[in-house]
Amino acid sequence: MTMVCAGMLLFAAACMASGGKVTYPDGKPVVGAVVYVHLQEVNKYTLATDATGRFTLPDEDFLDAFVQIKAPDGKEFATVNLPVEVFQAGDVAVVLQPVQ
Repeated sequence: MTMVCAGMLLFAAACMASGGKVTYPDGKPVVGAVVYVHLQEVNKYTLATDATGRFTLPDEDFLDAFVQIKAPDGKEFATVNLPVEVFQAGDVAVVLQPVQ
């Protein structure tokens, strides 16, 4: 499984719930970003970021899952693919980067 993380920034901080926050490069939250949780090549959950750009993962023990984040409204930003463990460890901020 190839993980594509080109051009994105990650910042980890302590948090009670598994999940993360998605922002644009200017720091504005990405409202309505589509967050997929894929488990064994199957889309198990589809979530969306809220008004603050945050999403919360379902409380489930994922083994080989990964999280894919896409910008809303067809905007030209790179899709982010990360192992679900990154988000279970704490609150992670993902900054979407424009496609060059």
